[in-house]
Amino acid sequence: MANAVALSAPAPEYPEPLGASEFDQLMDANRVPAGVAIAAAVSGGGDSMALALLADDWCRRHGGTLTALTVDHGLRAGSDAEASKVGGWLAAAGIGHRILVWDGDKPATGIQAAARAARYGLLTDWARRNRTCHILVAHNLEDQAETFLMRAAQGAGMYGLAGMAPVSRRRGVGIHRPLLEISGARLRQTLTAKCQQWIEDPSNANPAFQRTHTRRLVTALGQVGAPATRLALLAGHFRSARTRLDGLAGALIGGAVVRHTTGYCQLQTQIFRCAPLMVALHALRKILGEIGGRDYPASGDKLERGLGRLLDSGDDRAFTLAGCRIIKAGGGPGTVLICREERNAGERLTVTAGGRLFWRGVFEIALEGRDGGSDGPVYLGPLGQVGWSEIASKIEGGDALLPPFPVRTALPALFDRTGVAEVPHLGYVRVAGRLPVIGIDWVRPAL
Repeated sequence: MANAVALSAPAPEYPEPLGASEFDQLMDANRVPAGVAIAAAVSGGGDSMALALLADDWCRRHGGTLTALTVDHGLRAGSDAEASKVGGWLAAAGIGHRILVWDGDKPATGIQAAARAARYGLLTDWARRNRTCHILVAHNLEDQAETFLMRAAQGAGMYGLAGMAPVSRRRGVGIHRPLLEISGARLRQTLTAKCQQWIEDPSNANPAFQRTHTRRLVTALGQVGAPATRLALLAGHFRSARTRLDGLAGALIGGAVVRHTTGYCQLQTQIFRCAPLMVALHALRKILGEIGGRDYPASGDKLERGLGRLLDSGDDRAFTLAGCRIIKAGGGPGTVLICREERNAGERLTVTAGGRLFWRGVFEIALEGRDGGSDGPVYLGPLGQVGWSEIASKIEGGDALLPPFPVRTALPALFDRTGVAEVPHLGYVRVAGRLPVIGIDWVRPAL
């Protein structure tokens, strides 16, 4: 595959560049606070380079600092050199820059989805380490139109057809898309007006990717009277409806669901049965996202089938959905227990005192050193059934004071070379004063 090429020529059309006053309005609409540290994802393409220059100007006028973050996915020869080139351009503009590298093996299939997940993981990890609560990304008008068509082709419901949200949250970090109403042509013209080069990524034209075909379809639809602006506007209508649905679903959750700080909930099916179908589906989707911690919880047919099984009084079988276990009679008649699915029970992540991490999309964990340190490496992982068997007889207070058994095995625990060392949610510490203690918050994503 050919390497990316640096360009400075203007786009075929010559729309008005995006100015400071209009960008101010976009940042206000996206609830980006002034006077704080923010980051911008900058690949070096026309959209993200324009975002970097506009955001830097905004920070200089309104206070705060900007750091540009370039993710080197390592998927093309020369990608490291391209990232360095972007860093040179940004340095010339007086913008701080960091390169984040996606290390490790790459999957043979589903590479775009894997790269997207890795990209957001690297961006949010950097933001959390550097106390930066807001990241700007450069998705534009055409990106929104492409997303709408791709999701429509996949049979998405109202949630998916609403397209990309102007503001969302990942791992507790705000993701802001202030350019969703701005065309790529305007952004490139903005760069041309500033005499700034950019990079065209040849993978954007790779026919192996669905988005490439969808991009061509957006262009073709524009030629027959359905431009990207109209498709994005349609996504906006769905988004307005979804906002209303969010409120109704929130009210249903408030009346029918009891959340527990150990990361599970109990749901009253009778109240759900009385709710309109769309409201019940959306409420269930939100709950599954909170408990399972996935960026994209179940939707469409899977979600409808899951709700049907959940409400089927004649079916008492437990089932899994979106990383969650759904267990009937989880606390009494008409009550359903929803907890995290126990998976990768043998997974162990080496941790050190003083560190912070976001674990499995659910818990934010802080580790603080205790007197005496530890007698070797300490690992974090799910307790698992084997771990529970090891400590069950040592837990004080009895079963009645503990979360339900299916919840316990998925809880985060500390291990050392001899076994389970600490399970904070269960109040278990094997040797006081010898291991790090975990401070844990259940971080519920805004879905």
